[in-house]
Amino acid sequence: MFTHKKFNPQTMSGKKILDIGCGNAKLKGAVGLDSRNLPGVDVVSDLNQRLPFDNDSFDVVYANQVLEHVQELIGLLHEIHRVLRPGGFLVAHTPYFRSSWAHIDPTHVRHFTISTLDYFVKGTYCNNEYKFGDVAFSRQEVFLDTDYRWSPARAFFSTLALRWPFRFENSTLSFIYPFEQITFVLTK
Repeated sequence: MFTHKKFNPQTMSGKKILDIGCGNAKLKGAVGLDSRNLPGVDVVSDLNQRLPFDNDSFDVVYANQVLEHVQELIGLLHEIHRVLRPGGFLVAHTPYFRSSWAHIDPTHVRHFTISTLDYFVKGTYCNNEYKFGDVAFSRQEVFLDTDYRWSPARAFFSTLALRWPFRFENSTLSFIYPFEQITFVLTK
């Protein structure tokens, strides 16, 4: 009944990947994009502007600890959707809003909850009522603390959080068991 699902990085294997905000830790075999010309960066570009790629260019866009730094998140998500091929997906790791990691870095401009990206996913309440344009992903999966080993407590609390995100995040339970990281997988 209580599970702790983990994102499987093998789902990216053999795919054409754009690693945005890669810094000097680009995924092997990916096209690395960053705002600074660092070792491993293939394309220098501002994530607050149009991405310098054609429509339908990539199978995967990978963003590891990047989205929380971007001023123009709505525009970036629309751009990611544009450069993804049909069936392609975004993998975004961000600090969870209750984690101290979300608040330590002074360059973070936003915090992420389980439902933050619902605005960009068809069929969700947020997208139906408050969407930001006609661009929307077809599906979303959310994983909590995907890098950690299974434990009964982690399985129990992640099941509660994912099943009833608003109740969990607005209760003392999210203070008792604050996750460190949230991973979003949005499919075009």
